[in-house]
Amino acid sequence: MNKLKIITISGSHARVGKTMLAEKLLKGLNGWSGLKVTVMHDGKCPTGRDCGVCKKIDSEFSIVSDKNKLMEKGKDTERFKKAGAQEVLWLRARPEGLKKGLKKAISMFKAANGLIIEGTSVLRYVKPDLAILVKKKNSILKPSAKEVFNKIDLIITV
Repeated sequence: MNKLKIITISGSHARVGKTMLAEKLLKGLNGWSGLKVTVMHDGKCPTGRDCGVCKKIDSEFSIVSDKNKLMEKGKDTERFKKAGAQEVLWLRARPEGLKKGLKKAISMFKAANGLIIEGTSVLRYVKPDLAILVKKKNSILKPSAKEVFNKIDLIITV
């Protein structure tokens, strides 16, 4: 059995273009799937917005597979699917549950030719075939991006 090919897309900060890059890759990679990863911050969003994503969860991690939630208009997961992802999941994890959540979520992509994972903190625990960082010129790296910067293979400046 072949090892699942993995590409990670990280960002210097929120709203830098990670999902747009994932969409472009998924359009060209037939049979690939997408995993959106959100690390919860105890109800406090690091972006300062109240989008509801960082609300507390009851366990260390939660894997969202409900098609209705994944296909909500404008959500990153909906964008992955519309771009051609074979399958899409969303991992929501507390920092202490990220490693275990990633292992479980990745194991759920049995039929995929490959997997695109959008998330920066994932590089603490996943060794992808290709790790991409999206950043704006002269942007300051968020703490999670600084922490994993030495694991990046390719930097795309937008």
